[in-house]
Amino acid sequence: MDDLKVFVKDVNDAINGTLERLLPAETAYPGSIHSLMRYSSFAGGKRVRACLVMAAYEACGGNFGDDNALKAASAIEMLHTFSLIHDDLPCMDDDDFRRGKPTAHKAFNEALAVLGGDALCILAFEVLADIGRIDIIKEIAVALGTGGMIGGQVVDIESEGKEVDKATVEYIHNNKTAALIRASVRVGAMLANVSKDTLDRLTSYGNNVGLAFQVVDDILDEESTTETLGKTVGRDGEKGKATFPAVVGIDESKRYAQELIEKSWSDIEFLGDKANTLKNLAEFIRVRIS
Repeated sequence: MDDLKVFVKDVNDAINGTLERLLPAETAYPGSIHSLMRYSSFAGGKRVRACLVMAAYEACGGNFGDDNALKAASAIEMLHTFSLIHDDLPCMDDDDFRRGKPTAHKAFNEALAVLGGDALCILAFEVLADIGRIDIIKEIAVALGTGGMIGGQVVDIESEGKEVDKATVEYIHNNKTAALIRASVRVGAMLANVSKDTLDRLTSYGNNVGLAFQVVDDILDEESTTETLGKTVGRDGEKGKATFPAVVGIDESKRYAQELIEKSWSDIEFLGDKANTLKNLAEFIRVRIS
């Protein structure tokens, strides 16, 4: 996995540099909201979604240094950050820590956190518009809407404290988490102008990796520690969240995560050695519970 570590560092360096260029300066008026946008955008994390954009783009023949690819990946990171800011709010999951740091509404205030998340979302689409690809703008918009992340969040909230089946949990996870991960893979491939068949196979990879990512997150909330994860663990159980461990148990959840990762590998076999980074990213998602 040494090659993956180098790749992840290269992506993080490139995305951090691009975000530094795209985000408003803290000195720009009104400075409070720009400070919050930067605080949350540079709060840490592996930038998995940006890595998936760049890995798919490279696997399909794209050049790592392409500015449009870096802008698209950075916009997706802004959108992911916007979703985390809102997810942590008291009216949602009410979390005080994210990646070992106080969440935006704790470090600033609740009203500014709402507006800061909104601002990141709007800026992301401004950046995407500069790329000039309507298909990519629509791809990401659909992933965020009521047929994607927002829809998943709604059902997640409405399912708290209720008896739900596996199909409901899969709906939540496929939309709340997997939709933007799938879109990240698809955007990388779309920027490389791949064929429909190639895009379909990478879409399946994105589906499997995205669902596995959230299954693993569910498991970590049960088995990890606050110090390791950088956020409060055990909240899913306290709030009666619809999770895979709650519905099928820990052991079955781990088996399912492994099955999803193996399916994702099969999806990209046709790429040969060009698939190595995508394969390693999928394995990275799984080994968090090893």
